Amino acid sequence: MKENIIIELFNKSFDKFPKIQKEAQPYLFSKLDELKIDVQDIALIETISDEELTEIVEMIRQKNADLCSSINNSNDPKDELYKELIESFFIEINNTIDLVYNLIISKQLGG
Repeated sequence: MKENIIIELFNKSFDKFPKIQKEAQPYLFSKLDELKIDVQDIALIETISDEELTEIVEMIRQKNADLCSSINNSNDPKDELYKELIESFFIEINNTIDLVYNLIISKQLGG
C-alpha cells in the first residue's frame, strides 16, 4: 500500500532533520485526525507533478528552517515548537489542496 502523500511530503520536507521528523510524527498524526483530510483531498495532491511536489517540499523546508534550528537548539520542552511546525506544514498542504481544486474548477468553467 502506498504511503499517504501528506506523510510522504512531511518526511521529505524534514529529511535533513531526522530527529525532528521522528519526534514530530505524533503531532502530525494528531493533526491529520483533527483535520479529517479525506481521500478526495489526497487525490488532489496526487495529481501534482513530481517537479511541483519537489517545489512544495523546498518551500516547506525554507519556511521552517529557522523553526527547525530552534527545535534542535532548544533545551526547553519542545511541545509548542512542534505544534508550530505542524501548523506551518499544514498551511502549505491546505494551500496546495486549494490551488489544485481552484485549477480544476477553472478548467471546468473554461478558464
